[in-house]
Amino acid sequence: MTKLYFTKFWLFLLFLAITSLTGHSVTAQTATYVVSGTVVDARSGAGIPFASVALVGRNAGVTSDENGLFTLKTIRLTDSIYVSSMGFGVKRFWIDKTKLVQQVLLKLPPAGKVLQEVVVRAGENPAWGILRNVRRNLDKNDRSRIRAYEYDSYAKTSISLTHISDKLRSNPLIKKVLAAMDKKDSVTDDLGRKMMPLMMTESVSKYYYRESPERRHEDILKTRLKGMDVVEPEIISQFVGGNALSYNFYQNYIRVLGKDFASPVGADWKGWYSMYLADTTKVGEFICYEIQFDPKNKQDLLFTGKMWIDTTTFALTMLEAKVGPEANLNYVRRLEIEQELEPALDSAGNKIGWMPVAMRTTAELYGIGKNSIGAMAQQVTRNGGFVLNKPKPLSFYDRTVSVADTAKTNTVPIEELEGDAKEDAIAEDLYWTNVRKNLGAGDSLSTADRKVQELIDTLRAVPLVRTTEILTRIATTGWYRRGPIDWGPYPYALAVNNIEGLRLRAGFRTNGNFSKSMVLRAYAAYGTGDARFKGGIEYDYILSRRKWTVIGAKLAYDLERLGFTPELINGNKVFYAFSRFGQYRGGYYSNSQELYFRTEPLKGMMFTVAIGDRTFMPTFPFHYRTQPDLDNNSPTRPDFNDSYWSFEARLARKETYIMDGNERIPIATKRTPVIWLKYTRGHRAFGGDFSYDRYSLRAFQTLKFGKLGRSSYVLQAGYTPSRLPAPLLFTHTGNPTFFFAPNTFNRMQFYEFVSDQFVTLHWQHGFDGFVFNRIPLIKKLNWRLWANTDILWGSRREPNRRVDAPQDVRPGVRPTVFGSLDPKIPYIEAGYGISNIFKLFRIQVVHRLNYLGPGVDRFVIKGGIEFSF
Repeated sequence: MTKLYFTKFWLFLLFLAITSLTGHSVTAQTATYVVSGTVVDARSGAGIPFASVALVGRNAGVTSDENGLFTLKTIRLTDSIYVSSMGFGVKRFWIDKTKLVQQVLLKLPPAGKVLQEVVVRAGENPAWGILRNVRRNLDKNDRSRIRAYEYDSYAKTSISLTHISDKLRSNPLIKKVLAAMDKKDSVTDDLGRKMMPLMMTESVSKYYYRESPERRHEDILKTRLKGMDVVEPEIISQFVGGNALSYNFYQNYIRVLGKDFASPVGADWKGWYSMYLADTTKVGEFICYEIQFDPKNKQDLLFTGKMWIDTTTFALTMLEAKVGPEANLNYVRRLEIEQELEPALDSAGNKIGWMPVAMRTTAELYGIGKNSIGAMAQQVTRNGGFVLNKPKPLSFYDRTVSVADTAKTNTVPIEELEGDAKEDAIAEDLYWTNVRKNLGAGDSLSTADRKVQELIDTLRAVPLVRTTEILTRIATTGWYRRGPIDWGPYPYALAVNNIEGLRLRAGFRTNGNFSKSMVLRAYAAYGTGDARFKGGIEYDYILSRRKWTVIGAKLAYDLERLGFTPELINGNKVFYAFSRFGQYRGGYYSNSQELYFRTEPLKGMMFTVAIGDRTFMPTFPFHYRTQPDLDNNSPTRPDFNDSYWSFEARLARKETYIMDGNERIPIATKRTPVIWLKYTRGHRAFGGDFSYDRYSLRAFQTLKFGKLGRSSYVLQAGYTPSRLPAPLLFTHTGNPTFFFAPNTFNRMQFYEFVSDQFVTLHWQHGFDGFVFNRIPLIKKLNWRLWANTDILWGSRREPNRRVDAPQDVRPGVRPTVFGSLDPKIPYIEAGYGISNIFKLFRIQVVHRLNYLGPGVDRFVIKGGIEFSF
């Protein structure tokens, strides 16, 4: 599994769960940890004077005295320290992070290798020559250049509240939780603050990578989960797999929290970072250059920390990176990443790449405002059993992530089990014991972790917590799970508009507890204004999960809107939900039926064949000529029946996804375009009123421009050579509401223009902090600049214009007019705006540059709510 937005989705989702449980400011007491001991020569046992002793990942350290004695005091303790001294090198030692006072004996081996030549030019920073050599040796060291590799992985993840204030303690729920937890030993973080654990997971997986064509696959073999029941265990297991945080710092940018951080060893390291050669030390078996790096502009998305470069291969052997508090990043109080790498051997014993053997990530999050709460998420990963240059067949990588049936671990205490279930539980415990010993090593479950698990059990035993879990699940997923049925989605439960009046809707879907192959979805709705019942039902049967092959059928009768199909609004479900409120222009009742077959024979290549029928019964004044060649003598009618079959190809070469029971959810596309190609054939065979051909294309992609930020575009095109009424042509999506919606025309009215051939380009660019981070005073606000352009080339041929009926629909009621564009003059909108206002709001100014008829405003200011790290 590629970098699955371990944070963009999973951490923030759980953080929302946390904020539903609590919601106030915090105070905490701190404790002082004392680590003392002696640094000695591993060969002679003599004390080493003036050795550097420091906590891994922290700016805390001391120097030993002339006898090698030291005392380190800190309020933030990690699980290891490293020691270095000229002539000896650096070595990492594990310590017990739960003890307030401890003594250690640190044996430091001597360094004895000859350094490789580094060319340093006159007047040049000596670290620069080393970094140039790192870039020159990418082919030898970067693991993404290896033809294929696989490895075993153990991951441990925990999420806890870190703050509990006096005001928060007055909350009835928190009172009960704290009363229960006070009966147990407390657990503190590295600042000495008491933590309220919410979740802890362990997972074992097997990860596979193939370089050409680039493919990834991860088998989640085992998962153990204790914690708040707000997300399905199957989803969690896919987000905490061994490669979830396997950042590759050789890449130019590291994707963290949905943001691109420039790597300190990327191609533009010199433009982003200040580098300092601090020492030459020993890391494990390797003599390394120790280089410190700091951002040139603290507001930019950059790291600060240290890295160790092997002096013979110029490979990255260890890195400690953190994000400073001044970085333009929301909801993050602390973010730290540690990574250790070792060379891997091919079958001939040759070193052909450096693999991550250990990774540790800590993220401390907080909400909006000084009275918000905070939470801490930590993950450690250990990898081993590397196998190089033995690629699997391409079909093996068809599924990005698979969760084994044995992945779900029994949570019932062994003493409560009997017979085969008890034997299986004992065998499972033995399995985890071996994994922790042989793969997890010092990063596996500790005494403190077991305390955390006990506290989680205590927390979940409080009755009100279960209610909080249910409400949180509904808030974050939109569904309420009750056994094999999910009820919802609740954002669609209520709407008010001028046609339906008060619209009430209830629905459900089956989940994996009902069936692993069958999915049933249904809903019913009623409008008090039109006094009509609506509803729909859909049935899917999953023939293959590996090739994702589904056959299905759906029936529906509902009020729809011109230009607001999921395809036309690019899957914007929130915009679709809000579209049912207010003045419902362009509404029509539709009775639809469809059969479809969908399959993915090759990874990233999905095909769908469908046959269906739908009716169009407008609620607005509309009619069309049934015999356009007769002009005004032609009969007219307002409704029609559309029968069709269609073929669609969807290409998403590097897309990754997760499985939510029987639902497949795309989450990343690796910056390659996702393309839809669709052909629709209308026919009269099943009662349709028209025969026609319709071709359409849609593509979207995200592009990265380094310091300048990130762009995204949506390209759409369509063509029909047939003569059809306007609602069967291409209705362009306007948005006259006060809410800014990307990838729509925000200064265009609903169905203002209709085309039978068109091309649209929706483009927006986020500069992140590139502009505002360099303006005094304003840079402290962490605002982000946006720009957008929306262009439409379209036209409607004269034969299709003649289908419009200009005469009154009925006496005194003029028909709705669908506009057409001049094929030589594109419709253009341009905008600019600021996001991240109070970390939540976005203001966008949109200008309409042409087609400025009477009563058309040239520009508008729109707002929106935007959650983004």
